[in-house]
Amino acid sequence: MKSEPGALIEVVVAQVAGSAPTAVGDSLYLGASGWRGSVGGGALEEALKRHAMTCRERGIGAVVEFVLNSKHDQCCGGRVAAIICPVPQMAMSWLEGDAPRLYGWDHRDQPQLIGAWRQGRWHPTGAHPDPGMAAHEWPAGLRAGKNGAYFLKRMAMSYPLWLFGAGHVGAAIAALAGRLGYDVSVFDARPEWNSASRFPPDTIRHIAAMPPAEDTIPPPSALVMTHSHDLDFAITAALLARPTGYLGVIGSRTKAALFRRRLQDHGFREKDLARLHMPMGLSGLGKKPYEVAIAVLAELLQRRQGEAS
Repeated sequence: MKSEPGALIEVVVAQVAGSAPTAVGDSLYLGASGWRGSVGGGALEEALKRHAMTCRERGIGAVVEFVLNSKHDQCCGGRVAAIICPVPQMAMSWLEGDAPRLYGWDHRDQPQLIGAWRQGRWHPTGAHPDPGMAAHEWPAGLRAGKNGAYFLKRMAMSYPLWLFGAGHVGAAIAALAGRLGYDVSVFDARPEWNSASRFPPDTIRHIAAMPPAEDTIPPPSALVMTHSHDLDFAITAALLARPTGYLGVIGSRTKAALFRRRLQDHGFREKDLARLHMPMGLSGLGKKPYEVAIAVLAELLQRRQGEAS
């Protein structure tokens, strides 16, 4: 039985073994407007798209395994298993919003989307009971439940990032950071610099120089790069007194040494200063705004991947 021409079909990476250009939970789907998302690109993605088109035509689901070997013009050597399943039109907003989703297997042993969590509430595609769990309680992957096997696709992680200073480097970092999963907030009291025209639309802009009050939950990452060294120091001291994760400050090694002495004079100890990344970013990549942005974001990504491993 062929499905409707505009029917949705989704591909979700369920297992990865060895070296592969994708990760568990990566997904793409096909609707009336074409393909959205990615499962790694290249031969792997094209092969899974072909499988998905066949499933779409037949109105079925499938679990497909792909080996990245010479047969497929690949040499990584890894193995990827992906769930391919039809998706009801009612679930389009779940896919577009990358809501956490739960998949199961039907009476034909074919994968199917059985529901999603929106604003913390369970929304089934049919008469599927509430699984009795919150989406954040499971990592993405295959799991055994009381009614059989399930696969959870978590929504993409986002990472809060505070930028202090809306100058050229701040604007360059903001332009790239959103594509890397960061939720960017910019702090700068100068409205002519901290303007909507200089930052991506989803940037949160605060016309203020200093961090919010201490009762505000601090971000895991903060970058200090204002137009004033005295302001840089005041912000750095304020953030260093709080449990901020990555704290980066722009500047030369001379500025870094001066800041460390001043921070010690203000009562900060070596274990406090060990949290300070100054100069921030990987060294030797250049001093132009986008060069600095790449160096800083590369260091943040290194840290993020290390925490995830």
